[in-house]
Amino acid sequence: MNRENTIAKLERFAEQKGLSYRKIAQMIGIGQSTLSEIRKGTYRGNEEEILLKLEDLMERHKKGIKRVDFSVETDTKKRIFFTIDTIKKYVASNAANEIISSAKIAYIVGRSGIGKTHALMEYQKTYGSKIIFITAENGDKHTTVMRKIARSMRMDTKGTTDELKENIKERLRFTETIIIIDEGEHLSPKVIDVIRAIADQTGIGLVIAGTDQLKHQITKNHREYEYLYSRGVTWMLLKELTIKDVDKIFRKFIQDDLDFYEEEDIVKMTSFITKEVKGSARILENLLTMASMMANEGENFEKTGGLITLDYLKAASKVVNTI
Repeated sequence: MNRENTIAKLERFAEQKGLSYRKIAQMIGIGQSTLSEIRKGTYRGNEEEILLKLEDLMERHKKGIKRVDFSVETDTKKRIFFTIDTIKKYVASNAANEIISSAKIAYIVGRSGIGKTHALMEYQKTYGSKIIFITAENGDKHTTVMRKIARSMRMDTKGTTDELKENIKERLRFTETIIIIDEGEHLSPKVIDVIRAIADQTGIGLVIAGTDQLKHQITKNHREYEYLYSRGVTWMLLKELTIKDVDKIFRKFIQDDLDFYEEEDIVKMTSFITKEVKGSARILENLLTMASMMANEGENFEKTGGLITLDYLKAASKVVNTI
């Protein structure tokens, strides 16, 4: 390791954060005199070990917003992955046997902000080209949705609506593809039925996620849109984030600093976070991000070395929307 390079970075770090070298030494568990010798190049002990500690400290506290990682195994993620895997088995059988049976639709229903989109996008990232992921918007017509599907497949969207539909069907037939539509409550049953017809004629799968409004729209119109209702292989009803989910997400968020926390403090903070976020992944993300930003500001950073505390969480809860 290049000592001069690390020391140069350390000097910039100390200046940017407004930290004394005494405080930095304390934060990595060495004496101030030891750090002074490291900086001068006169230290006769294991210099490499201390330089690594300094590099680790600076890496952990780079400027920028720390993002919440929702890739942990929450109940929402497990239920969504199970649901899509179920549809995947149907379409795999269709493709292998070149059988076009009636479309198999999975409906995923849960309140806004509990992590549906995070889990759906992670599934897409995992299975790549086999997944067509689109987000519905209020007022989308069937032509709009078809063009979104075509763009996702890198197809030319020119031509008439009927031509586009036929081209999409030709590309999708027996391909084990699954179309995932997020925020499906924004689509009318009539629009969903057009996409259902494409799935019917190609052997692909269809997953539609949304709020309770989606379920209401499909079930109340089940006579007019019987195909949508009868093709539903599963209605997966999602629960809100549990304290176990919050604990996993929080530990993932602080994993780089986990050794610096007391288990008792983590338990207390998890309990507080769970109460504040009321089952919402969106509020959880905002709360942890704000608390992390507060912990890394000026005097706060000097006090706790950028670690999140219960006090920072309480302060963050006053400035983010936890309603």
